[in-house]
Amino acid sequence: MAGRTGAAPQTPDEPQKPGSVRRKGGALGREVAADLEEQIVQGRLSPGAKLDEVMLGNQYSVSRTPVREALRALAAKGLVEFQPRMGAIVARPTVGQVMDLFEVVAELEAIAARLAAERMDQADERLLVAAHQECQRAACAFDPDAYYRTNGDFHAAIHKAAHNAVLHEQIEHLNKRLSPYRRFITFRPGRTETALREHEAVFGALLSRNPAAAWQAMRTHVRVLAEDSLALSRSLRF
Repeated sequence: MAGRTGAAPQTPDEPQKPGSVRRKGGALGREVAADLEEQIVQGRLSPGAKLDEVMLGNQYSVSRTPVREALRALAAKGLVEFQPRMGAIVARPTVGQVMDLFEVVAELEAIAARLAAERMDQADERLLVAAHQECQRAACAFDPDAYYRTNGDFHAAIHKAAHNAVLHEQIEHLNKRLSPYRRFITFRPGRTETALREHEAVFGALLSRNPAAAWQAMRTHVRVLAEDSLALSRSLRF
């Protein structure tokens, strides 16, 4: 059967530009939000950094509408805030707000440790042991970035072992908001050595299936101590 006269020849799709997204509507906003959230959590966008809609639209090859949707979604999570005459910025909480967040997450992490000591199965234990060993290796290698990552894996193994999806979700949400300040404390001189000793207390309590000891050890580990609070307060003065 003969083809239609004058039909336009089919050509392969043009390569997609870096950062561009072919999906439309809300999917565009969700994609932009996911990428910005990752940059904030990983510390590539610092607290107080301006999030200009035009620049972001150019960066992601999208209109301003998906950018606005993304910024509103991140504001709902506490990761972005809108300032008069400045527009959107990466959330920059006060010292008191950061302390409040640490206080709440310490209690939630302690509950997760207690539940993990009660509910942990063999698969959970293997994951916990592996994460603990990786943490120790990163500390011995004096690799702060690797230690920060493996420390997150250690805590994630405990959250998983708690077998409580709602608790896990709430801790994950708060930890995203606290990520820049956790990094600051983790990278303070001498903090890794102290954290390893605290990990040993948590790890030992979990392996011995001692819920009360696991709760107390984790609460002590996550709480911001006086010297950390002072250092944080100085770093948060803008």
